[in-house]
Amino acid sequence: MRKTTDLAAAKAEAPEQGARGARLGYADLRLEAAIFLLVAVSFAAVLGKSAITTQKLVLSPESGQFEGYTYSDAENGGRSIISADPRRPLSWSCEIREGSPYPYCGYGLQLDSGKARGLDFSHVQTIILRFSYRGEDDRLRLVLKTTPGPAARDKLKGEPMSLAADIPVVNGRNEIRLPLGKLAPEQWWVTSHGLSTAEAAPVFDDVRSVSIATSDAKAGAKLAVAVDDLTFEGSYLSTEQFYLIILGVWLVLSAGFLVFRFLRMRRDYEARQQRHTLEARLLAEAHAASEAASSAKSRFLGNMSHELRTPLNAIIGYTYWLNRTELDAKQRAAVQTVQASGEHLLGVISDLLDVAKIEAGKFDLLAAPFDLHDCVAGVSEMFRLPAEEKGLDFTATVGPDVPRGVEGDEKRIRQVLINLVGNAVKFTSAGRVDLHVSVVEVAGRTARLRFAVDDTGIGIPPDQLEGIFHPFEQAGEAADRSSGTGLGLSISGQIVALMGGDLRVESTLGQSSRFTVEIAVPIVEGGLDGPAVPRFRRLSAP
Repeated sequence: MRKTTDLAAAKAEAPEQGARGARLGYADLRLEAAIFLLVAVSFAAVLGKSAITTQKLVLSPESGQFEGYTYSDAENGGRSIISADPRRPLSWSCEIREGSPYPYCGYGLQLDSGKARGLDFSHVQTIILRFSYRGEDDRLRLVLKTTPGPAARDKLKGEPMSLAADIPVVNGRNEIRLPLGKLAPEQWWVTSHGLSTAEAAPVFDDVRSVSIATSDAKAGAKLAVAVDDLTFEGSYLSTEQFYLIILGVWLVLSAGFLVFRFLRMRRDYEARQQRHTLEARLLAEAHAASEAASSAKSRFLGNMSHELRTPLNAIIGYTYWLNRTELDAKQRAAVQTVQASGEHLLGVISDLLDVAKIEAGKFDLLAAPFDLHDCVAGVSEMFRLPAEEKGLDFTATVGPDVPRGVEGDEKRIRQVLINLVGNAVKFTSAGRVDLHVSVVEVAGRTARLRFAVDDTGIGIPPDQLEGIFHPFEQAGEAADRSSGTGLGLSISGQIVALMGGDLRVESTLGQSSRFTVEIAVPIVEGGLDGPAVPRFRRLSAP
């Protein structure tokens, strides 16, 4: 009776504990999926921002991109006086006097693109004026002189078209945001030149000058204006840039699909795990349940690898295609950013799969004869160009007594060297990176080899030396860690341990680091052309 009661209690408790654990695990998984989707959206946002070309021209006293001039009604027989200090560009004062039916004065900037034309403002949407004003009037006038469109060019016979808009002002500092579409030719001017509405339509592709003038000034008025800056802003989208935005949308959709598939498969997997755990506890079939869970995890990882790699390969393929089209420098940089990000994600997936295999105890080493010197040379060629691009001196040397033919897993030895040399190049901004292979000792047909990677990089704090070999742990500042996952050294340490070797690190913060790998390998005598007999070793889960 007592056993029956305990069994019933266990059955009631097991689902509750399993459900609680599943909820916690699934909540963590949703957080990871949300982070992954956020990263994808960030990539797309950067791509979209790069795709939109922004046009901005700032005219200020310090810019020196203009030639200032003054004008007043004195040109038409008036008596108004305007003065400007040549030592203070964009600053002027004016005294309106009687003598003209329409007294006025103003200060203008002559614009020149250097091609016997004015400036192209066809993509400008907004004009921003920042200035100080002192005077009696409550508004000024902004005037642009442009080359008229083809429909009015013959009628005007070379005369520029004046486009104007009144702007409100107050004494003191002013900041005005004026849409470019507010500028239009004055009706009396249109009528006096006999222009139709279509002929008088503003054209902004050849702006010759911009000026600030009085508006309906009265005799006796005095004013002073000091312009801080005059900014023209706008943005536009070309056909090629539209394709970049489409690529960014596909990136977000692909990321959302991957997250959905990942969460759904993980939820199914966790449900199966709960059933296996319950069966193992109640029916004492722990071994069978463990094997079933391991098999499910392997299938999950295989499916997940395919689900992740397929759309990423498509994205990378489109970037290669787009990179062969005609793009400007900013567009090409954006495409290359997407390509590098996709390739980085593929590398992250490979590292995660290696970690999963290690945890499952299914990480195998295949030992076979290979040419150690060629292996080291291949790693050297891989990093020589990246090191030169950073201005680093990079050398890879093999000791004269190091045997050429050895037996081991060439792929995994290469992986360890790539991780160590890659980290050295990544965290070294000046100086050198050296890879040196030497013999520690030879006992019979076995040689103990030492692979030493030295750099003059940022070094590692003493309190982080041990943690760098843990999964997802990285040393250095956040900016230095931003491009990695923290899995390379952990996987390298596991591989070296499986080989029966030792991975050590010595570092001085801010000066240098040295990573040393020592492994024992059989020496292959008589050449490397004979048939290889592979030997497997499996790394058990910690």
